[in-house]
Amino acid sequence: MNKVMNQLFGNDIVSINAPQDRNQLEFVVVDNRNKLQSTNIRFFNVGNSKITIDFSLLSIGVIFDPEIETVSLGEFKSVKAMEDGFKILGDFGIIKVYCDSSQPKLNA
Repeated sequence: MNKVMNQLFGNDIVSINAPQDRNQLEFVVVDNRNKLQSTNIRFFNVGNSKITIDFSLLSIGVIFDPEIETVSLGEFKSVKAMEDGFKILGDFGIIKVYCDSSQPKLNA
């Protein structure tokens, strides 16, 4: 597992974006230790071809964390490599994205 990607697990998601042309799926994750720092996590095809997104389970809503008095779309929990893409898990549910790359790179 890539160290950078691994450090993002457990942090809050503030944005999920899938452009109309479906060239990527992007999550913006805020580092809980430093609220001013955010990281974009992208899933895409190297050749810029369209990706396919499968919402196996989806429940997006604002979550209030009374401990640190912030709102987010929940935690970014894990990313697992599949044969033809990635399985992304979080408080939002489960999203399968069929593509060949991620940034930060996920090492199988």
